[in-house]
Amino acid sequence: MSKVNDVPARIAAQGPFSCIITGGLVATPSGLAEADVGVTDGKIAALAARGCLDGVGGRVVDASGCLVLPAVVDAHVHFNDPGLPDREDMRTGTAAAAAGGVGTVVDMPLSGAPAVTSVETLELKKRAAAERAVVDYALWGGLVDDNVAELAAMRDHGAVAFKAFTCFAGDDFPYARPEVLYRGLAEAKERDLLVGVHCEDEALTASNERAARAAAKNGARDFLDAHAPITELLAVDSVLEMARVTGARVHVCHATLPEVIDRVSRVRGDARVTVETCPHYLIFTDADLERLRGVLKCTPPVRSRESVEGLWERVLNGSVDVIASDHSPSTVAQKNPASGSFWDMWGGVQGVQTMLPALFTHGVRRRGMSVEALVRLVSENPARLMGLYPRKGVIRIGSDADLTLFDPSVRWTLTPEMLLHKNKHSPYIGMEFEGRVKATLVRGRKVYDGEKIVAEPGSGQLLTGA
Repeated sequence: MSKVNDVPARIAAQGPFSCIITGGLVATPSGLAEADVGVTDGKIAALAARGCLDGVGGRVVDASGCLVLPAVVDAHVHFNDPGLPDREDMRTGTAAAAAGGVGTVVDMPLSGAPAVTSVETLELKKRAAAERAVVDYALWGGLVDDNVAELAAMRDHGAVAFKAFTCFAGDDFPYARPEVLYRGLAEAKERDLLVGVHCEDEALTASNERAARAAAKNGARDFLDAHAPITELLAVDSVLEMARVTGARVHVCHATLPEVIDRVSRVRGDARVTVETCPHYLIFTDADLERLRGVLKCTPPVRSRESVEGLWERVLNGSVDVIASDHSPSTVAQKNPASGSFWDMWGGVQGVQTMLPALFTHGVRRRGMSVEALVRLVSENPARLMGLYPRKGVIRIGSDADLTLFDPSVRWTLTPEMLLHKNKHSPYIGMEFEGRVKATLVRGRKVYDGEKIVAEPGSGQLLTGA
């Protein structure tokens, strides 16, 4: 893994503390350290060499054998609340998040009813989350074809970023046509707003799908052909040029191709752009889609083995800013329509609970990623992106005591019964992982104890960014 550093004998308030996390290997800003963490009033108040807090006073949390990580900040989830409780809600979604070592989620504005495209609908989302969330949360607003004038007001009411699509995203979330996206980015530059973009070319994907349906081509390979790499690359090129011209902060969501990462890297000096990928694009391939079918269907789709390895190369060399789950729920029936047609299967992968162990297994264990790099990708960088750093995403004095106790020695296999999200399907079922979440703490309170949720619905707090 990573080398272990020393920490000073004490960097601390004097205590007593509400709790002390002791015995673990702590991911500090300067690297892994054998350290103890003291917590007061939900904040990290002490970070000291192991044993230095003995006898100070406070409830002791034993982290022996565990990595103590800053809890994951998942910048891209769809919890479908309010409006679609058969798929997910903020209680079940945040429960699954906590079981996956996630202490903060940033919920997307679509896949609920109504979509969050105005102050009024944002307030509905805030009320639903306040009643049900067990981890802390922030909210995306939507940038659609008729609401550019609403963006500033939504920001003032708590939205930390705005999501736009360059392709069809549902009747209640009209995609941002080029002229709308350009105006939206100009407004974002003026107001210093972050805009995340789902990049697929509408004209080409829609044309491809119409042709396939007309020819009764209804399989996984036909879906992949309709969403071929060119559909993603065309949209990315357009979005990056708009980012360069407007000067807006733009985040390319769920990149599936190494070529997308390279395009972002080339324009970083001229544009304020960041890029994200997701665990399923780093683990599964197009061959897996043909085998697993609906449970792995998503847009953009998973790609070739060559693309998977190319993405990993860029993750490991630091070219990727953020890894997020893009947890997108559905019922089992929506993944298995009576028609059997791939076109009728719901698109979206459920992955918030499995992201951390999947990345530890495939990144740290199998590819030599450092724990520090993993922390940057899933905790520090998403917290910075969303304006939540240093409150979230780091273990340092004054930060929220959002901590994940992760046992790297445990080998385990995912079964449906382990899943805490509402619908018990996942492409990860049957996969063996190395490393498991032993506990998740949010603001110093234990939310997940390694087996079950121990926090009350509504105990999560709204975060509104810097």
